[in-house]
Amino acid sequence: MSKKELEKDVFPGEKLAVIEEYNDGPGTYQEEGEVRSTQMGKSKLNSERRAVYIKSKTREIIVPEKGMDVIAEVGSVARKDARIDIFMLDGKLIHPSTGGVIHISDISRDYIKNIDSALKNGDVVKGKLVNVVNRLNQTSLGGPEYGVVYAYCSRCGGLLEQNQGKLICPDCGRVERRKTAKSYGKEKLV
Repeated sequence: MSKKELEKDVFPGEKLAVIEEYNDGPGTYQEEGEVRSTQMGKSKLNSERRAVYIKSKTREIIVPEKGMDVIAEVGSVARKDARIDIFMLDGKLIHPSTGGVIHISDISRDYIKNIDSALKNGDVVKGKLVNVVNRLNQTSLGGPEYGVVYAYCSRCGGLLEQNQGKLICPDCGRVERRKTAKSYGKEKLV
């Protein structure tokens, strides 16, 4: 088979080559001496390994699981909890985003009387999923690596900068408090 014949659109189970010519690579399997596709996509050839692999046409489905790190935007903040919009799971962007909640008891080991002192609407937070039962996606910010990674001034909307443990607005000079993560201002969101 020529390289051009191998690089084509394929469906699951479709015969791609025989094992005497090419090995099976990612997205393929061997069955009765033939290399077949496990998914829909475009077949490609790795000439170094003499292997056929599939570049998937479908997006990987990422399902929230307990223990995953999340990055989310804080939506509404109530008395005892905050609703969040999760857009990253374990460093991978998900689309569409999924909802979640942060309870006041999951913000810090210390007692927090008012959730507004730790989170505000529009903040971007990094947390860990502690409960995914009934698609609740309960998230914890406990620990120094979790908390707010980007915050906005509640007066003028400017991005707050961290300076000597304080969050200061470079536009209006306002100082605000949040439960910040160690990676405040450095977290990659793409």
